Amino acid sequence: MNNLSVYLFTQSTDDSAPPVMQRRLNALLALRDELLQIGDLRVSASPQDADLHVEILSLLGTDEGTAARAAQRPAQRGERRRVLIVRVSRDQQQFDFVCSDGAGSASAERQAARRIHASVDQPPVAPSRPDTLFTYPC
Repeated sequence: MNNLSVYLFTQSTDDSAPPVMQRRLNALLALRDELLQIGDLRVSASPQDADLHVEILSLLGTDEGTAARAAQRPAQRGERRRVLIVRVSRDQQQFDFVCSDGAGSASAERQAARRIHASVDQPPVAPSRPDTLFTYPC
């Protein structure tokens, strides 16, 4: 058990419409629930008390407005996949990752929670010397 705490947040911009922010907040709550269900991590109400900061950067692929919903048949609406872009910060390190609905019927939030959980099980990467080059095969 690692007993780390996570601070979850999303930022609004001046051009964020209320429905967009509501969808991000709903995704944030779903991510919180998924993290708590997995266990081992506590959700913090304060960024100062958290070991890990997780930000929802973007939520794409959601139905935008009534015109888009009306143009789709109900069966097609369920097939629409969302893409969740998340930034994780720990100590001086940060990385972004992308999750989507649908892989094995898992939600984007569930996939993000699993990836966040897996990232805390990895030891922090030591800063490399500027002349060191790491390559990883694709």
